[in-house]
Amino acid sequence: MRSQKMQFATASPPLPAPPLSNAYKMLNKWLPRLSEMASSMGTPSGSPTGSPVAAAFDTTSNAPGSLRDAHNAAGAWFLGPKAENGEYFQRQVRVILEDLFKCRREFAPEDKKFIDSAMVSSQAFKDSMSTLETNVSFLSSLLPQHSIPFYSPRYMAHMLNDVSMPATLGYLMALMYNPNNVAVEGSPLTSVIEFDVGQQLCSMLGYDVQMPGRSPILGPSAWGHITCDGSVANMESMCTVARNLKFYPLSLKRAVDNDPSLAYMASHFKVKLCTGKEKLLIDCEPWDLLNLTPDEVVSLPTRLEKQFGLSPQSLQAIMGQYIIQTTGKDDLEKYFDIQKPIQYLVSKTTHYSWPKGAAITGIGSTNLIGVPVDDQARMDCQALDMLLAECVKHRQAVYAIVAIMGTTEHGTVDPLSKILALRRKYQRRGLSFMVHADGAWGGYFTSMLVPNPNDKAGAGESLDDPTLFLHPYTRNELRHLRYADSITIDPHKSGYVPYPAGSLCYRDGRFRYLVTWTSPVIDSPEDGANRMGVYGIEGSKPGAAPVAAWLGHEVIGLHKGGYGFLLGEAVFTGIKMYGHWATMSLDHPNLLVVPFRMLPSEKSATPSAKEVDEERRYIRDFILTRTREELANDPRATALLRQMGSDLVVNAFACNFRVNGKVNKDIDEANYLNARIYEKLSFHKLSDSLNDRKVIVMSTVFSQKEYGACLMNFKERLGLSGDGNLVVLVNVSMSPFASPINFEKVLADAFRETAEEEVKVSLTRNIAAPALHAFVVQGTDPVHLVHLPCFSSASQRRQCILSGDMPESDRLAYMAAKVADPTAIYLATTVDAEDLSTVVQRKSLRILISKLTATGSQSIVETQLTHITAIKNRHLHSRYLDSSYPSKMPFYLYGTLEEIHIDHMLLRAPNALLTASDVTVELADGDRTSFAAGLKKGLIAVVESIPEHLMQPYTSDHKPDFFQPGLKVDITIYHDRRTAQSQGPGLADNLGTPIARGTLTLGDSIFVDSTMLNVDTPIVATHVPKKKIIYPVSDDASSQDHPYFRGYGPAGFSALGTPGFRHGGGWRDIWDSALAARNLGKLTAIPSLEDEPGSDYCPSPVVVRSSQIPIFH
Repeated sequence: MRSQKMQFATASPPLPAPPLSNAYKMLNKWLPRLSEMASSMGTPSGSPTGSPVAAAFDTTSNAPGSLRDAHNAAGAWFLGPKAENGEYFQRQVRVILEDLFKCRREFAPEDKKFIDSAMVSSQAFKDSMSTLETNVSFLSSLLPQHSIPFYSPRYMAHMLNDVSMPATLGYLMALMYNPNNVAVEGSPLTSVIEFDVGQQLCSMLGYDVQMPGRSPILGPSAWGHITCDGSVANMESMCTVARNLKFYPLSLKRAVDNDPSLAYMASHFKVKLCTGKEKLLIDCEPWDLLNLTPDEVVSLPTRLEKQFGLSPQSLQAIMGQYIIQTTGKDDLEKYFDIQKPIQYLVSKTTHYSWPKGAAITGIGSTNLIGVPVDDQARMDCQALDMLLAECVKHRQAVYAIVAIMGTTEHGTVDPLSKILALRRKYQRRGLSFMVHADGAWGGYFTSMLVPNPNDKAGAGESLDDPTLFLHPYTRNELRHLRYADSITIDPHKSGYVPYPAGSLCYRDGRFRYLVTWTSPVIDSPEDGANRMGVYGIEGSKPGAAPVAAWLGHEVIGLHKGGYGFLLGEAVFTGIKMYGHWATMSLDHPNLLVVPFRMLPSEKSATPSAKEVDEERRYIRDFILTRTREELANDPRATALLRQMGSDLVVNAFACNFRVNGKVNKDIDEANYLNARIYEKLSFHKLSDSLNDRKVIVMSTVFSQKEYGACLMNFKERLGLSGDGNLVVLVNVSMSPFASPINFEKVLADAFRETAEEEVKVSLTRNIAAPALHAFVVQGTDPVHLVHLPCFSSASQRRQCILSGDMPESDRLAYMAAKVADPTAIYLATTVDAEDLSTVVQRKSLRILISKLTATGSQSIVETQLTHITAIKNRHLHSRYLDSSYPSKMPFYLYGTLEEIHIDHMLLRAPNALLTASDVTVELADGDRTSFAAGLKKGLIAVVESIPEHLMQPYTSDHKPDFFQPGLKVDITIYHDRRTAQSQGPGLADNLGTPIARGTLTLGDSIFVDSTMLNVDTPIVATHVPKKKIIYPVSDDASSQDHPYFRGYGPAGFSALGTPGFRHGGGWRDIWDSALAARNLGKLTAIPSLEDEPGSDYCPSPVVVRSSQIPIFH
């Protein structure tokens, strides 16, 4: 079908393989029927000369001969960031529609029209058509305003870009006919096209492809097909290939043991072990059979046919009773007494599709073993070697090792060449497994290695070579893809093809038979093309996806001048963006930006700060300001560029800040900064405006558990300390239009502007200053004030319990209010901005006492609290907090025997403020005198029956509902052996010997807050299926006043009586409003409901509970 001759640039493969040119020479003869069909069709009616439709079948116009020309050619491959090719696109759509209309009109010409003029003129028809027109206009006006601008170079978030124009036209073209590639009778042409696409991808990856008349001497040929996405491709490789292949030899031995018709071959049929030795099948132990090489396993049916004359049908009928697809894994493991579960080995930073696939296939995510990563986040092959040695020692089989060829979070390419070498090493020791390459992102980058068939200059590196700036490590690992047993590759990622279009390619096409109940015997192009839908775990699948991929491949070309050029530009742009991240904070007083991947100067054994600084300045002054041509002619710059950035385009980086010249060490505050930057440079709500984001990035979470020393090194480079997870930012640059005009600087400047604004917020919230404070008032003699803290404000980060005296007249006024409403909640707010540490020192404070009501608050008395004593005064800065929640829930217990109060110990963020006055404590044992004395200083009461670590973190969606009036729990009481001013962590550890035990019962007056305490405190989670960050980010985060004074308050009202935040305006409200506006015919844009600060993240502020006061949300 394609006349271009494809082969990799000259290389010396470390593994024996057939001549590399064979696969590409074969492509010159591959599937001539499609090209013949194309030539017989000629130029479609109405199609202009040089159109993508015509070019798809014209191999002479396929791609330019140099990458300089490719810049111009690429202009014809996309609609364009500004729809520059709109006229051309419309012209091709018109061709597609005209052929569609012609097809329908010419089919069964004897039939009359089914939709006649009478039907068209009816009112019902007109009404229905009017409804269609209204809704088309409705959606067509909304989608442009509320769809992510993937088409713009300003979008550099996920692995997304504008889809190519040929791929879009191909998808639209096939969509009009709705072919279903599950069976050839529903897709006679698109099934053949899918087969062809699979062969194109296999050839690009370096596999030996099929062709009519191909000599069997060349060995097994490759096969590939389209899946809906990479996750399904990974799952297929896991369950239907690696798992089924691993158990096939066991199934065969079981069949020989139990089926009389196969008994005659028992003493004659031998298998070749992975060590190279031969052994009779009946003499093999399960360990031997679990470790046959993949090639040996798929050759077994053919060998049985040749040696014993078995027909494929007979073998299939017999084996169908014993294969894992029939019996299940557990039955086979039980039959062969396999005690140790077979393992799957992947990098600890692997994509979430792998644990999901392990769960679905029955392998179990616990048997998906994470291999540690090195400082570059690549699979650590020394650690892998140790794991494999343990597998041999304990005779624990391995299904497969997965090499990630471009991670979604940082573009890292695992060392596939070393993994393959380790397989050879351990096969000699009796352990064999498959090697799968997850090249969902990286697979298409092999097109950078395929010579341009139209390049008369021949292969070889030049100034125009797309691999000129590719890291040598990455180039080497991409070359080794041809030796992987199976490869996932996503056309809808780096193939610029519309969703959904993933793909799975097999080095040996016989692997595909393991997906079904058939035997891996037949291997022919016709079988591969006509039965595409059989060999996969999907059922119905769109024929439009392979057509989109095929047309993209044909027009652009899977070589250096086509996709190689596009991805070479992505590599170059990615390196330039990395340079901006590495140099952005040079000489900046407050902002610190650090890329995840280290600079070359940082990788030395003893990196010098001076050398690193000099390298950063060289990058800023001599790389970021120069063109590709200028850099290509500078050997020093070229050598440095090849060592910069990630392995494949994706740049992870993080920001931090300096306070008074000192780098912030608090991981939580760095997470908050990065969360806010991400919030401002991404889309989260229907009401978000596209033009409010001048650049778009994505974010993820690096888990300390997954990244280990790699993440510790990154945090150290950021100036952070601690073992917390880290929120990072990510950019992916796929547009070919950025680098020619140095648009990277525009993007970097837009990012810097936002980052500098957010650093100002971080500085304000981390420099303590006098501020307004709020307290819960407890008791009457003495009066206790429980400070309402807030983790996100330097001035409010304090768990403080004070006691003091009021003037008698003021105390009586307060007591009168208490007598009138004894179960109410009373708050004290500072009259002036105060510094809590100063308050404790001077032992006096001016406060206003108010009673909370269902409609706000009622002032009781303004008074001066004197003779203040700090019962507890402990800082809540992250460095003083514990790394994990306590297994039991601890409270401070204080007051007098007549008035006992409790306050939950805040040991980790986020958390919940749980405080109650006038609780009842009944001692079962202990010294009452010692207990009374301890109450004055503050005891610690541990609730044994509440497992706090299982209940935290508390959020707006998960509240501490157990804390209700009347709650009765068993407690163990301890002296607080630390002073009132002692700081954590470990405040609830090693409490010593209990002084008493008993029960605690809550009274009617309790106060619960899981919102104000946690305002603007990111909740960083690292769980499958998706790493998640909850961003409760408010626009007024620069204020140091307690959130109570910023609108957060009970019953939707603040302390000052002004309306608080209305917690609505979510996507459902906005969408419903849009639908209503559509029905009224007034829609111009999605209505923007008032989306007050924090409304998306704090749907339930303070919760106040009492027997007489309703619960406020």
